[in-house]
Amino acid sequence: MDFSDKISDKKEELLDEFENLTLEEIAVRIKKISYSETDLIAKIACLAARVTVLNQRIQKIIKDNTINDNVVEIASENNSNIVEKLLKPTKKQNEIQVEWVRVQIKETTEVNGVRFPSGIQIDVTDEDAQKMIEGGKAILLEDLVNKENS
Repeated sequence: MDFSDKISDKKEELLDEFENLTLEEIAVRIKKISYSETDLIAKIACLAARVTVLNQRIQKIIKDNTINDNVVEIASENNSNIVEKLLKPTKKQNEIQVEWVRVQIKETTEVNGVRFPSGIQIDVTDEDAQKMIEGGKAILLEDLVNKENS
């Protein structure tokens, strides 16, 4: 991404100012500065510096392989089978098949935190469809699993 020279210069000045700190400390300080900054160019430079620091932190994590080392260390302390469970999905997880059905909403309703207006057609799990139909909120239109398999 190319920034204007002003933004790039301010970003570099900011990063140079904190070069003796850890990446975590730099991220915290730049974040505090960006909240109080009123100059638009300086604020954009702060945000660009934060992105740079975050990218460096991600690269450090990948390089150090910290996440995998921690999983293996915890697993070896507790139970060696945990590593296999974390790294390999079980057959049961892969075999779970969700059945979808299409319903038409009769009156405005909410499904799993999403509000749907009356008249709209949506695809929902069989379980959600049964609840909505029993509650008088929807009517069944078609069974998508059976239709796809035909």
